[in-house]
Order: sequence, then C-alpha cells, then structure tokens
Amino acid sequence: MSDIDEKIRKALATEDQKAIDDIGSDAGLIELMALTFKGKQAWMTYYMYVLGFAVMAAAVYFLIQYLGTSDIKSSLNWALLLIVCFLTLSVVKILAWQQIQKMDLMREIKRLEMRIMLIVERDNKNQ
Repeated sequence: MSDIDEKIRKALATEDQKAIDDIGSDAGLIELMALTFKGKQAWMTYYMYVLGFAVMAAAVYFLIQYLGTSDIKSSLNWALLLIVCFLTLSVVKILAWQQIQKMDLMREIKRLEMRIMLIVERDNKNQ
C-alpha cells in the first residue's frame, strides 16, 4: 500500500512541478490575449473584437464618404460619424486591455497561491 502511495505522491509532485513551471514563466502579450478567449467572460472578448472590426469598417466607409463630399454640412456629418467611430474604438481597446490585465493579475494570484502551498507543505514536512 505504501508503494502505491509513494507513486501517487511522486506523480502529483511531478504534475505540481509542471504547473509551477508553467505559472512561473512570464506570459507574453500573445499568450495573455489568448487567455482572454477562455473562461466565463470569453463572450465579452469575442463581442469586443467583432464590435471593433465592425466599427473599423464603418469608419473606413465614413472616411470615404467624407473625402468624397463637397458640401460643408454633409462633410461635418461624416466627420462627426468618424469621430464617434474613433471614440468607440478607443473604448473597445481600453476594455480589451483591461481584460488582458485582469488575466495577468489572475495568473499572478495563482502563482502566489502555488508558492504559498509549497511553503506550507515544506513547513509541514520539516515539523
């Protein structure tokens, strides 16, 4: 029975070490962006990207219309729509960066939890 327990402990220790190594390495920007597409709020990330692409397409259309008009009144209308598109894009980008920062913070919290668990386990073995 103790041989099986030792094998289980070694397997768990190996899995824990792999998890610690994964969490221990710093994540790059692309990895953090990929993390936003997972979890409970992935729908928000998909929504932000779809909205961003739609607003960018509208901004290109409005720019073409703005450059093609010669009337001051219609020119100002197209310019106002362009400004609204750029403000919307700014809000979408801010929300996207907040999601990325939240994922990075959650990753750091998990890293700290793992380190605390290791310290507690080491202290329990020493006693």
